[in-house]
Amino acid sequence: MSHNSRRGFLLAALASAAFSAQAAPTQYDLLEIYNLALVNDAQLAAARAGMQATQETVIQSRANLLPTLGATANVQYNRSTTDYTGGADIKDNYNSSGWGATLTQALFNLNNWHTYKQAQHSGDQASTEFANAEQQLILNVAQAYFTVLQSEDALLTNKAQERALKQQLDQARERFNVGLIAQTDVLDALAAYDNARVARIQAENQVSVSYENLRTIVNLDVTSIAHLEKEMPVAAPTPNDPEEWVNTALSTNLSLRAARQGLAASESQVKAAKSNHAPTVNAFASYNYTSNNSSANQARLNSQDFPANGDGNQTVVGVKLDLPLYSGGSVSSASRQASYLLQQAQQNYDQLLRTTNANTRNLFRTANSDVDRVEAGCQVILSSESALKATQSGYEVGTRNITDVLTAQQQLYSSIGSYLNTRYEFILDTLKLKQAAGTLNPTDLEQLNQWMTTGTDELSVPTSCRAS
Repeated sequence: MSHNSRRGFLLAALASAAFSAQAAPTQYDLLEIYNLALVNDAQLAAARAGMQATQETVIQSRANLLPTLGATANVQYNRSTTDYTGGADIKDNYNSSGWGATLTQALFNLNNWHTYKQAQHSGDQASTEFANAEQQLILNVAQAYFTVLQSEDALLTNKAQERALKQQLDQARERFNVGLIAQTDVLDALAAYDNARVARIQAENQVSVSYENLRTIVNLDVTSIAHLEKEMPVAAPTPNDPEEWVNTALSTNLSLRAARQGLAASESQVKAAKSNHAPTVNAFASYNYTSNNSSANQARLNSQDFPANGDGNQTVVGVKLDLPLYSGGSVSSASRQASYLLQQAQQNYDQLLRTTNANTRNLFRTANSDVDRVEAGCQVILSSESALKATQSGYEVGTRNITDVLTAQQQLYSSIGSYLNTRYEFILDTLKLKQAAGTLNPTDLEQLNQWMTTGTDELSVPTSCRAS
């Protein structure tokens, strides 16, 4: 995500947060949840702070290439005794002061240069890792959001099944009371109804759990969110070619890019470690001024032969060469250590490269499979509805028993739940595919948000999946 894009979305998030503080809407849509997460998600904030801390090392390492200027000053009291042979001791108590300044500029220092390059690569890596964290936030928000919808649809499905089984139980009791069926049919209907009640209670708890998970991201007590339109299209990924997705992932996947930058930092670290054997050349200039009121200086001041008042200054300009010869083997050891770390980084990068390649292909296949599963699931609902109607008709004329009806009802609601889950899996798998390719961005949530609708409390099953 570019700087301007991040800034734009952050401003939108702040505006959304300010609006919600004044009058919280009854339902939040997907984009509003994302904007709240941009401001409040703790993981993203931690990633941002980590990036900023790492980028400070670039400034610190660059400082070693720039001039340094230092100043000193001192004020002290001196007490001395001079013992002369054959004479009396001379005591001298006096104050002295002084100040100085030193300017140093590195002329040749390979270690500082390669350390600076390493910091630059590490800073770039930190920026990429933060961009990856921004992408991960998009996916985390989508997963939390659609998990809530999935749990709410599961609750609606269980409630519908519970109502249907309650109706079936009431009918069984009526038929038993008039002697048309045996008591075992009533008991079977009652057992199915009780199981449906248990499933509904579990579904209610799962809704609460999913909302709580959403709350950890946005730091807000969200109690209602917009639902997915029934007629949201489900289409294969574009382009519909796995090789194009893989090629895109190998060039723009953010984890891969961060690993390449980390590899470059490790290479610079090796160069920096080896350069500790090289000489360093520094230019320097210093000026020092001293003053004291020693009695000895006062005596010289009164002397015609050697006048002095205790004041003095010194200016020094020069170039200093340092050549490390031997440091107990620490430099060689540090060089070997850096080489091993480079090998580790290279192997980790190779593994990540293979994993990214495989994940991208698998996610592409999974997204395409989801499209087929959604289409097939729609047909299963139609078939299950027809089978239930036929079974109920057979039960009324005595060719089917209550167990057949209950099984058909369970199959219908199971097919509805499976269909709805597959639609959410398709959305998330598509977003995961884009993340693997490195192209996931807030626009994807904006496009999804167009299919969010508020004020609905119905199962989002398209009319094409309902028998007429």
